[in-house]
Amino acid sequence: MKALGLGVLTGVLIATVAVSLVFALTDRPAAPAGARAVFIEEPSGQAAAPERTPDATPAAPPRSEDPTPDKGDFAGRVARSGALVALSVRQGKAVGYFCDGRREVWMSGAARDNRVTLTAPRGGKALMTAALDEDGATGDLVLGEDAFRFTAPVVERPSGLYRATGQVRGASVVGGWIVLPDGRQVGAVNVGGVERPAPRLVPGGEVLVDDVTLEPEPVDAFMEELTDG
Repeated sequence: MKALGLGVLTGVLIATVAVSLVFALTDRPAAPAGARAVFIEEPSGQAAAPERTPDATPAAPPRSEDPTPDKGDFAGRVARSGALVALSVRQGKAVGYFCDGRREVWMSGAARDNRVTLTAPRGGKALMTAALDEDGATGDLVLGEDAFRFTAPVVERPSGLYRATGQVRGASVVGGWIVLPDGRQVGAVNVGGVERPAPRLVPGGEVLVDDVTLEPEPVDAFMEELTDG
């Protein structure tokens, strides 16, 4: 009987402990709705990085800087000739002009890494290449079978390159002028495909071609027309 009583007491204690554990587990408060873990366990056992916020934007890689000036005007003499040459650069684009009073050539192209490469439009046989620095432009000019070397220092208005367009008795007219700081200038007018020396230009003034008034403009007025056409 004594052994039976001890067995009953032991059974009661075990049942009491079991009931206590059940209540402890079922009474545990549930996690609030919407709560989530900041870190998620990865299969490797390492914690994943926190989720990035929507406004987190990776920094852009640094861009290489082009040393070519955004704006520059150059004009000077062509070696071994009486011609002048002018070159203007604007935001990576460039126009050039060669003139000796009888022959003229307009060119356009690109400026990058302190160098320019210009060609004549519509398949013309003209090529200008030049290196730029803070003092000016130095380069080579090929016109058909002729090749020249030129040096064109930096200039400021009223020196530099000018251009005028218009109509004379139904024929298109294109005039070009180069003005140097010492007052020397050269220009030519193409009237219906025929070239002739241009009237002398006073920068900011007008010129007459066969009784038609033309208004020569500085390079900023026609840069886009020549480089985008």
